[in-house]
Amino acid sequence: MMNKVYLFTLLPILVSAQMQITAQESVSQTLKPDVLRAQLSFEEHSKKSDEIKYHLNSIVSEVKKFDSKGKMCRGGGYNLSPYYNYKDQKQEFGGYNAYLNFTCEFETIEQYNTLNSALDKVLASQSKRSLGALSWGVSDKIHEQTQQNLRSAMISKTITQATDFSKSTGMKCEVNTINFGGYVQPIPMRVNKSMMLMEMASAPTESPIENDEENKLEATVTYICQ
Repeated sequence: MMNKVYLFTLLPILVSAQMQITAQESVSQTLKPDVLRAQLSFEEHSKKSDEIKYHLNSIVSEVKKFDSKGKMCRGGGYNLSPYYNYKDQKQEFGGYNAYLNFTCEFETIEQYNTLNSALDKVLASQSKRSLGALSWGVSDKIHEQTQQNLRSAMISKTITQATDFSKSTGMKCEVNTINFGGYVQPIPMRVNKSMMLMEMASAPTESPIENDEENKLEATVTYICQ
């Protein structure tokens, strides 16, 4: 619970006196994780660029097949570049390096395992797969909705607070200004844990620990009582 600081200022006018009250207000909301974030990376080294392209295109096609609406995964563009070796101070062509990356947000661990099982079937033996840390989080869509909810909650809270000031001062108090201090970044309520998986085979992966997030909105509010 955040401590409130009130500043009272008397402003004399012709007929009566106004009292201005400045308060630091905050509202918060706890959110449940709704997306499982993952990174899938692939790399291949070969002297045949067409062979690399065929292998990586097969991976991209499989991801598109799994995520036909393009709502879960982003990426799919790969980087292909030559590399050289040096022998006796002479440059020799060594082949090509290629890298392919996806960033995905799944709703369940089953979706994650299903995609990786499908990729096992098209992954070439010379293609290496690296899987980044899995972590549960709150989607951008939910964060945006929460921000709107917190603003509405803040307005309701200030109206209630103005009523309380009216009772305690015996004056008519109203909200004058609300200066939002910004949307405070989500704070995990427990330490977030995840798994690092490198070059994983088709064995199913367990879901990492799910942690709630606390979202907070702060504002400086001025009330006028007269």
